[in-house]
Amino acid sequence: MLSFRVGPGLAAVTLAAMLFVAGCGPQQEASDDGDVSAPTFRNLVPSVEYVGDAACFQCHEMEYRGFQDHGMAHSIYALTKETAVEAFGSQEVVDRASGYRYRTYEDEGQYFMEEYLLDDAGRKSHSLIRHMEYVVGSGTIARTYITEEDGWYYELPVTWYTNAKRWDFSPGYEVANNRFDRKIADRCMACHNSYPEPIAQTNGAYESVPFGIGCERCHGAGALHVEERLSSPEPEGDIDDSIVNSAHLGVERQLDVCQQCHLSADVSILRTGRTAYDFRPSEPLASYIALFSAHKEEATGSVEVISHADRMKRSACFLETVNTTTPLLCTTCHDPHEGFRNAGDAYFNATCMDCHGAQDLALQFEGTQAMVSHTETANCVNCHMPDADVEEAPHSTFTDHWIRVVGRESPERSSSPEPIRTRSGSTLTAYYERDREGSRGVMYQGMATITLGRQEGKSALLREGVVLLNEAAREDRLTGEAEFLMGFALQLLGDYEGSVGPLEEAVRENPRVAERLNALAQTYEWLGIKASATAQLYEQALSIQPKLADIRINYGSFLESQGNLSDAITQYRRAAQEESFNMLAHYNLGTAYIRLGDDAEAEKWLRAARALDPRYVPAISNLGLVHAMRGELTAAREFFEQGVDIDPGNFEALDNLGTFHLNEDNESLAVEYLERAHAARPSAVATSSKYALALFRAGNFAAARRQAAITLDLEPGDATARQILSALE
Repeated sequence: MLSFRVGPGLAAVTLAAMLFVAGCGPQQEASDDGDVSAPTFRNLVPSVEYVGDAACFQCHEMEYRGFQDHGMAHSIYALTKETAVEAFGSQEVVDRASGYRYRTYEDEGQYFMEEYLLDDAGRKSHSLIRHMEYVVGSGTIARTYITEEDGWYYELPVTWYTNAKRWDFSPGYEVANNRFDRKIADRCMACHNSYPEPIAQTNGAYESVPFGIGCERCHGAGALHVEERLSSPEPEGDIDDSIVNSAHLGVERQLDVCQQCHLSADVSILRTGRTAYDFRPSEPLASYIALFSAHKEEATGSVEVISHADRMKRSACFLETVNTTTPLLCTTCHDPHEGFRNAGDAYFNATCMDCHGAQDLALQFEGTQAMVSHTETANCVNCHMPDADVEEAPHSTFTDHWIRVVGRESPERSSSPEPIRTRSGSTLTAYYERDREGSRGVMYQGMATITLGRQEGKSALLREGVVLLNEAAREDRLTGEAEFLMGFALQLLGDYEGSVGPLEEAVRENPRVAERLNALAQTYEWLGIKASATAQLYEQALSIQPKLADIRINYGSFLESQGNLSDAITQYRRAAQEESFNMLAHYNLGTAYIRLGDDAEAEKWLRAARALDPRYVPAISNLGLVHAMRGELTAAREFFEQGVDIDPGNFEALDNLGTFHLNEDNESLAVEYLERAHAARPSAVATSSKYALALFRAGNFAAARRQAAITLDLEPGDATARQILSALE
């Protein structure tokens, strides 16, 4: 039994709109804080180019040098002997669920991470090594690593936690170990870098990647400013509107500049027409992204890593100064042009003293016990902004930016929105008011619910998201991305007929989105309709972005199902070239060559697939088929048994092992494994037929008769079942 299909629904699908650079013109609109007086900066139009930090150095040397000491300037960098601080090779990290082990080591000035398995004798039975090329994170809390291959950037599964001085899984890997397959999506890269060159519609591949956040992330594209200031050093008016200066923005717009990256949510949905890279400082962040949280921070007793600004907005210090000329902002304590990582507590406490001087405190607490701790040398931060654990970063604590007397929090001061409760009973909190009202709010809530359902594998959330999108559609037309997500959710729920309409509408709305074309092709393929249109959809998707290996694999599987094995192999080979870490591309090549009877090529590709994923049972089982083709029966049986040992419920492994025993006249074992295979997939005609034959050969004629009848119900023309019934008459 071959297991070669990458059926519809299995290709990777990105859930955020990511395809078009919106025109961020200089239009002026009322902001969330009512600020309509801010100047319109002329560098916001798409035609103004980025120039890089070096151009800023010419005139702003002090600010430039100060920023180089700031953590943002070191958000990503090459891992070299000069930048390495970790204790390489000091600790093994073990995934208890799977048995995968990880270690890091240095070799001639380069650094590597090895994944391996140990057999019962303690010997390595698998080893996969990746180059630790780049570090993400300034290193104050943790350092996570990236490797690059074929233009794809992958997060590595083990992180160095600086505070604890130990290795452990990268955030999220302790829940689901993605091994070396987690690609760095655009939304992730966008907040750890200035402006890389993403390869369109790949969501994880890049032509080039700069090192660290740069000046233009906060000030906007600099070409216009450089040109005008080189021509005339001083602007004509009081404000230089050739480049964004956040000091001239309202409070909310200033905070948005920081919160473009320093704002956490469980689900983020880019607005229609937006990409991960086209937010421009001075525009409302709410016009760029919709944010939803699935839980309240207070319920967990922890804070989220990038929620600092939102926590600060709950503080009395913020609320009581927000309408003054000197409001408390992120930059009040964190000068982006100044490094402060090693400045010590006194650096930040000095800022507190600007408003809460020692004399004022002495008067306020005169005659109380609090006088003892409220002195000029007191550590304000330790008491009023205590360290807190964070859910998504183990072995780490972060300063809680909710400034308060801990234990005397006042709930009515909180500026956080109330949660939206979905009909499924889960809680989603829409961060922005616009997403909590009207048909558009319902639409984004539905999109967020589907995304959360996909992330958590919960069908109830997928169904709830579909209900919400249908509700929104009754009042207003859905966006193409909303239609796509509805169709995608219906696919995941197995309702392929229902997915046709939304996916066709999504493609009509924009036929240049490869993932939409792929999804519609998959639906047609599952339903067994429109074969010619299915092929055209796959070809159109790949003409838009040839690098999408998952779509090539789906197209190859479709071609194989149509009997076009040669063209299928061409697609699989191209997929393996475009993404050499893609295990399914190698596996499908191996199974295709089995069909051709080319055992040497089949073994080559199946072994490559197994090297990438040593627990992928279909590859192991099909290696058994290769040895069986050669008459190497002992080796074949060992591979078949390995597959069943790894996954006792795997249909292909059970079917192959049962078939092996049937061919070897081991009737009792054939009955055992084919019975289990039939139970795993009762609709498989060939397995049902072989199971009936095994029962017949074992002398269990009554059971053989029943199973033959079951087989004929599935396939009335099955010759083996008919022969069994004829022999038993």
